[in-house]
Order: sequence, then structure tokens, then C-alpha cells
Amino acid sequence: MSDGLMTQAEYARHRGKSRQYISRLAKAGVLVMRAGKVDVASSDAVLDDRPEPVSERVTSSPTEVAPAGTTFAQAKTADMVFKAKLRKMEYDVRMGKLVEAELVKQRWSAVLRLIVDRILAWPNRLAPEVAALTDERQVREAILREARALINDLRSEVQYAR
Repeated sequence: MSDGLMTQAEYARHRGKSRQYISRLAKAGVLVMRAGKVDVASSDAVLDDRPEPVSERVTSSPTEVAPAGTTFAQAKTADMVFKAKLRKMEYDVRMGKLVEAELVKQRWSAVLRLIVDRILAWPNRLAPEVAALTDERQVREAILREARALINDLRSEVQYAR
């Protein structure tokens, strides 16, 4: 260190920063490097003149961390991201990829009510016909025929339910 050069780890301790932060500065070309080591005097001069962004500040312990305010650039970026996501969501709704949850709940409730009503009415409609039959095969065929008719009716009504 007599020649004013330090490793990145030593320089991080010297500046009171994390090794990762110093490594990022070295890769970004902010630090003055000589033979893979940090030129302390030159790098100190560069960093002392450079305003440090909030996102790059590193404290020595978590207890010293003060609540960092959001910069204008960060707020503007967050607002732009939010607006872009909102426009994408609106586009997906218009394209039919997304549907409002409340609308889906209402439609499913109506479909369920239709199915329940039809199933509960089925025995009243079928009982007189089955009561007159004496052969087990005829009873089975009557029930099957009525069940298929019920399914087809429900399929067509549910398909076009709004």
C-alpha cells in the first residue's frame, strides 16, 4: 500500500462501503485502476467529487439505516410503470383475455341457478311417465332419454347465458 494501491476489498474498508459496491464502481470505470488494484488518491478524488445516488449508499450496519426518501426519478419511473401496466390490462380486457371478477361471479351465479332449477324440476316431469312403466329396461330408457334432453337443454342455455 506504500505505492497508493489497494485491492478492492481493502479500498471498500477504507471508504466504509461494501465490496460489491466498490466492485460495481470499478466495473463502471468510476475508480482509477492500476494493474488490477485501486489507485487510492485518484479514486478518492473522483468519489469525493461525485454525488452519490441514494440507491448506491451503503451503511455499515442495518441499525443505522434511515428511511430513504424516494427521488423524483424513482417516483416518475414507478408512475410510468404503473400506467404501462394499466394500459396493458385495459388492452387485455378489450381483447377478451381478461374479464372483471364481479361479472364472472354474477354470470356463474345465474348459470348455477339455472342448472339447479332444471335439475329440481326433472323428477316432477319424469315421475308420471316412469310410474306407468313396469319393465326395468323401459324405466332406464325413459330416465336416460330425459337426462340427455336435460343435458342438451342446459348446454344450449348455458352456452348463450349472459
